[in-house]
Amino acid sequence: MSNISKKDLHNSIILGLSSLDNKVVLDSINQLREEGKPEDITPLLDLMISNSNKEIQSAIHNFLADLKNQDSDKIIIEAIADEKYLTIRKILISICWETSIDFSKYISTFVDLLIVSDFETSFEAFTVIENLTEKISEEIKPVEMAKLKDAISGASPEKKGILHEAIHIIDQL
Repeated sequence: MSNISKKDLHNSIILGLSSLDNKVVLDSINQLREEGKPEDITPLLDLMISNSNKEIQSAIHNFLADLKNQDSDKIIIEAIADEKYLTIRKILISICWETSIDFSKYISTFVDLLIVSDFETSFEAFTVIENLTEKISEEIKPVEMAKLKDAISGASPEKKGILHEAIHIIDQL
């Protein structure tokens, strides 16, 4: 297959995401699982906020949870920070611990989310921290631990426990 026809095929798959026929959308998502690239994540996130069909939501979630390309990490982190995706932020954070991609270099993002978010979103951020496997640099550890310690006094009772536990986890990384 020539590069031009591969490009045309890819474009038609992306176009299928905007179909009004949910079967076409699901087929496109499934094709992206086979043929997709990291830059295809953004159209899927846009679809996630524009299409409330449970089957489509589930297919996108499963697609994202199965990501293996490390280059996808930046796209997910940027989406978490983007207000456009606020309605799916908790899902995006959960993807970070469900996927096999390493998000260790973004520990500061997850510490900040743990501190400022509602309990459910904070818990997802905590779960990401809990599942980090790579070592955190000795320069970053004390900064993140200090942020968590400073947040404890103003935290709700339900968040205090996970803030304490996050400090312990980061100390062990």
